[in-house]
Amino acid sequence: MSDLNYALTEAAQPGVYGAASADGPGVTLSELRPQAMLQLGAWPDTKGAFEGILNSTLKVDVPSATGQAAVSSETALMVIGPGRYLLVSDNPDVAQRLAEQIAAETGVVTDLSHARAGIRISGPDAANILLKGVAIDLDLRAFPVKSVAQTSFHHIGVTLHRTDETTFELLVFRGFAVSFWEALTDAALEYGYQVTSVRP
Repeated sequence: MSDLNYALTEAAQPGVYGAASADGPGVTLSELRPQAMLQLGAWPDTKGAFEGILNSTLKVDVPSATGQAAVSSETALMVIGPGRYLLVSDNPDVAQRLAEQIAAETGVVTDLSHARAGIRISGPDAANILLKGVAIDLDLRAFPVKSVAQTSFHHIGVTLHRTDETTFELLVFRGFAVSFWEALTDAALEYGYQVTSVRP
């Protein structure tokens, strides 16, 4: 069992809230509970070697452009800048494995597992709710599946990852997690929302 202390244990109480609809709630919300969140960084002249290590260790193909993600059954690797990556994984050993593979002269592995909180929002109205706060075009043609953006919602910084047509995963600084949750659920009231048990 994970020894991580997740930020929304008290706030994300299961239930149905907001406007009632014959079709049910417009979105479902849950706290993400990954086993690891890591920020990874290569040096300017080691990017190729660094990405080779990520490819072989994580069994993914590192995207070639900023703002894209590679996803496997246990890992999402997001490119957040040139030579900068954010990793969310359900594998509790991934931090140690990468630290063993990546020497200091090749790059840096920083554990953010206790420093970030994650929320999953899914459903037909997910994009409409997010558009109340983010200054990004969330049309699928502009922001397709596996797209990643660093933006803000309710003046709180958030990393936004679209995992399918109607599902987004949101990562925020832990200290702002409850305020962010309150802003997001307030925005969802007019559509109705369901909070489900945390994702393992």
